[in-house]
Amino acid sequence: MAEQDEWLPFDEAAPGLLQQLRGHRPVWVSLLAVALIALALVVVALGRTSKNPSGAPTASGAVAPFLGFDPALAYDPNHRQVVLVNNPGQTWLWANQAWTWAQPAAASSPKGCCGVAAWDPDLGRVLLFDAEPPGDAPPFTFTYAWDGASWTQLETMAEYQPPPGAFSMAYDPAHHQMVLLVALGTPSGTIEIETWIYQERRWRRRSNLDSSAFSVSTAVGFDAPSHSLLALSSIDAGLNTQTSRWDGTGWHPLTPAHLPPSSGHMTLVNEPGSGRLLLLTEAYAPFGNATVTETWLWNGHDWIERAPLAQNNVISYAVSAGRDLWAFQEVPPDARAARSVAVFKWSGSSWDQVAVARVSPRR
Repeated sequence: MAEQDEWLPFDEAAPGLLQQLRGHRPVWVSLLAVALIALALVVVALGRTSKNPSGAPTASGAVAPFLGFDPALAYDPNHRQVVLVNNPGQTWLWANQAWTWAQPAAASSPKGCCGVAAWDPDLGRVLLFDAEPPGDAPPFTFTYAWDGASWTQLETMAEYQPPPGAFSMAYDPAHHQMVLLVALGTPSGTIEIETWIYQERRWRRRSNLDSSAFSVSTAVGFDAPSHSLLALSSIDAGLNTQTSRWDGTGWHPLTPAHLPPSSGHMTLVNEPGSGRLLLLTEAYAPFGNATVTETWLWNGHDWIERAPLAQNNVISYAVSAGRDLWAFQEVPPDARAARSVAVFKWSGSSWDQVAVARVSPRR
């Protein structure tokens, strides 16, 4: 297993996330390019200094996982725990406002990078889709299921396996499908966003999301009140987002009056109680180069901006967990180079920080 410092060279300088996406650089054409940009995002997020908000509780002796870039997050309602898989392949569980390192059997654990996870009620397990990190060998993708204690790699037909790329995934109860979006760079310099569904224990490809995507960043989630699966993708040179609705076989663009800003990391989660979708996306703060994680609510026909997260220049990872909605941020190192993970809870109108725990030492 890779040591954490190998995944997070936080003392190296790097350009900002939105500067990279808005710099009109050539479109990525391989998973390697995506991985390099992903690593740069972690450098930016943790290479700056900041302080925890005053009064934020710190759990004595508690530890938290190394988040890295884009850990896979999903809620397991059967075991009432959030399942997190980070880039080094560790599995951590969040329950009762505390982290536990699961340590499943190494032979069955995911070994890839930058996967996505979601609860699959048809399987009764958390489904994880993962990609092997880029290298000299041909890239591979894998499908796993979590039963509360261990991972099982699911058998899938190679010719019907989604390719490596930038992923987002959510379950669609309206059509009993797990929907996976795979954003890929093409040799012609454009972005393709493929749609795959996992149903009856096999992957099937469906129609692409759109033809005007600017970046590989997408987000997908199910809006309970409208009983619709929605997706967001970047348009207008990465400045804005396109909202689309899934009908089980294809995508239909919507025309909300307000367009949330696009970013290199967007997440759609459900608001407890209402079941409405909340979007977390990065944007530049007014009058500066700092980025802030904005929160937007889908009201059924338009996006409404809500309260942002408090920390600037830090990527947020969120997950809906029953009656709770959590967001996790890896706080930049303190004066002693110690890393921490801050935990926020959605109150219905704003984000409240509830805990801070030090990142676990190298295993």
